[in-house]
Amino acid sequence: MQESLDDSGGLWKLSAVLVPVVIRPAPTILLTKRSSNLSEYASHVSFPGGRPMASDHDVGCTALREAFEEICLEPGAVRLVGCLPIHKTRKRNHAIVPVIGLVSATAAWAAAPAEVEEIFEFPLATLSNPDLPRQYADGERTGAWYWADQQYDIWGVTAVILNSLAELVLAAAHGAGSRRA
Repeated sequence: MQESLDDSGGLWKLSAVLVPVVIRPAPTILLTKRSSNLSEYASHVSFPGGRPMASDHDVGCTALREAFEEICLEPGAVRLVGCLPIHKTRKRNHAIVPVIGLVSATAAWAAAPAEVEEIFEFPLATLSNPDLPRQYADGERTGAWYWADQQYDIWGVTAVILNSLAELVLAAAHGAGSRRA
């Protein structure tokens, strides 16, 4: 599998994350709080994911492998249904492919302590509130997306991916275009 993406914007290191949607009467999205001992993105809220290995045939394989490594979610417990648009981060030149997977409510998951401090469920219904995704107006994070009024500080690429998922969910619910520009 390719490890980088070369486009008019430069050379990007390719990564894949799993966007695990837990199928419940009120569906949720599994998110992780990364270990505070990590050298990059310590204590950040994120999706399980990472860089491809030679054995990964595609981004779905990468996302499933990383989810197993980080949250012990068995690949067989996930039904991959598609991908969201690639998200690029200028700070570290990463091109991140969000892979959507449906997870049974009876599936098991557990934090791998070396990488993840905590796993929590973000209500899918929260995505339908257009007032919650916002952008910072000042400070170091100016312009970065975040999800307001949440128990955890959800911002940056994770917030952008949630925002993309919100647009997809709302477009499907309304049978037409997206709610945000």
